[in-house]
Amino acid sequence: MDLTKIADDNKILEIRVGSHLYGTNTPTSDFDYSGVFLPTKALVFGFHRVEEVNLSITDKDEAGKNTQNAVDRKLYEFRKFVKLAMENNPNIIEQLFVNEPNIVYINDAGRALLEEKYKFPHKGLVKKFKGYAFSQKHKMIIRTDKFHELENAFGYLKAYAEQKELLIELKDKFLPFIKFNKDYCVIGDLNLQKGIYVKKAVSMIEERLSKVGHRKNLITKYGFDTKFASHLVRLLLEGKELVSTGEIAFPLSYKQTVLDIKEGKWTIKEVLDYAEQLEAETDIAAEKSELPSKPRFDEIEQFTINLLENGL
Repeated sequence: MDLTKIADDNKILEIRVGSHLYGTNTPTSDFDYSGVFLPTKALVFGFHRVEEVNLSITDKDEAGKNTQNAVDRKLYEFRKFVKLAMENNPNIIEQLFVNEPNIVYINDAGRALLEEKYKFPHKGLVKKFKGYAFSQKHKMIIRTDKFHELENAFGYLKAYAEQKELLIELKDKFLPFIKFNKDYCVIGDLNLQKGIYVKKAVSMIEERLSKVGHRKNLITKYGFDTKFASHLVRLLLEGKELVSTGEIAFPLSYKQTVLDIKEGKWTIKEVLDYAEQLEAETDIAAEKSELPSKPRFDEIEQFTINLLENGL
């Protein structure tokens, strides 16, 4: 079964997402696409199941960053997309409010889906958007000094001959990038158990560094990851807008704020203070919101059934 062909042949909607949708794109921004396809009869009644098809083109530079030739492209099976939208997944529900210039492909079924957009938002979106924002907040906060400690410790420990030696046994070496307190071995922003093996510590440090990836230049330049910081604020602003108005207007009216943060024009304190303010404002907006407290499950399910019946 050729899932790539099935997804493309049965596509009902494809849009530009990411910075081009938000209005924060620059001349060097790569393109991200997302779409929806209807399942075939075989996927509905047969043994095969598919929730999404990744059609991305991977092309990275030496630093691991996407080049302009890279294309992120993913198509969701219709029922999966509807389910995620009904759960108010931030990455999905925003797509329902796409502006016309960012629609790459649409047919009657796709337009029918977009026409139902106002049925999807509910007050549960606040928890979702704040949760996604918190994830970005966690990723952005790694100070330059902590980052260098992690890098130095990783290089030293990975080359260390005795991989099955306990971390606590390194205490007498007085390594500048490894500190010991009463309870933990502190490396960068990680608190590691003193009784774990060096090999385990290497694995944990490597995992932490992998979350930084090619953005280490942002950390060394600004002291924090400004791209994650921009996502943090964008998500909170989108959540506040959606719970207040029942929609998100694209391009974002606050796109310059998001872009300024991404370009390092805000300090980490300004970002965190604003994020705290937005969280409080979003909670207040939710109390005043006219959105339902729960998903309109029955209405959305009936729409899903009707569209599938017409498409099969």
